[in-house]
Parts: sequence; C-alpha cells; structure tokens
Amino acid sequence: MPGRSFHSQHTSSPSNRIPLPQAIAACIAFAAFSVSIAVGISAGNPGETVLTRALTAMALAFCGGFAVGLVCDWMVSHETRKIDRAMRADLADRAGAEVGLDGLTGVDVIEEADESLASRVGQSEDPSASLSLREKKAA
Repeated sequence: MPGRSFHSQHTSSPSNRIPLPQAIAACIAFAAFSVSIAVGISAGNPGETVLTRALTAMALAFCGGFAVGLVCDWMVSHETRKIDRAMRADLADRAGAEVGLDGLTGVDVIEEADESLASRVGQSEDPSASLSLREKKAA
C-alpha cells in the first residue's frame, strides 16, 4: 500500500488482538497435540488410536490452558491497575509539591511601590494601622 509505513501496516489494533486466555490455551493445546502425536507414533500405536488420543489431549489441554490464561490475565490486569494507581498518586504528589507556600505556581511576584502598598493596607486594615504606617514613613 503506497504511502503507509511498514509499522502502520503491521500494528494490531485492539479489535484484532487475540485475548490472553485464548492465546495461552491455544499454545498449550497445540503442544499437547504435538506431543501426543509424536509419542503415539513412536510407540507404534495404530493411527486411529494416536489421533483419538491426540485430539482428547488437545481438548483437555485447551480447557486447562484457558484456566491458566484467565489467571494470567487477572494477574496482569491487577498489576496494571496497581501501577496505574501508583503513577496517579505520584503525579498528584508532584503537583502538590509544585504549589508554593502562597498557593501559586509559576507566577512571579512583582515588587510594589511603597505608596501602592500603603494604600492597600489602608483599604484592608483598620484606620489606626494605616495611620501608624504613615507616621513611620514620615519619621
């Protein structure tokens, strides 16, 4: 396909991936079938007996492998959730550490002139405090 890279052609999307329990079950079933065929032929058993036993072993191994796959899938999802929670807690701790004592992040404090500071003090505090500030400046 022109215009598409090798990586984009061969990456699998979530819709076409084989779930872990089925993949494990299939691998174990194939191994059991292969071993049963090899052992049956090497023992000199008739072909019908070898094939029947191999298919039975494959079916039983698929069931057992599926159970093993479910356990593995549960363990992977459990560990993934645990790692996700730890990462979220770490990000929250980092965000909390970035906040300074004044509650602002990334803000430069601009020095204000004494006059504007005195006018604000006069607005926010009682008049006697403003008066004492003016007396200190006058002295």
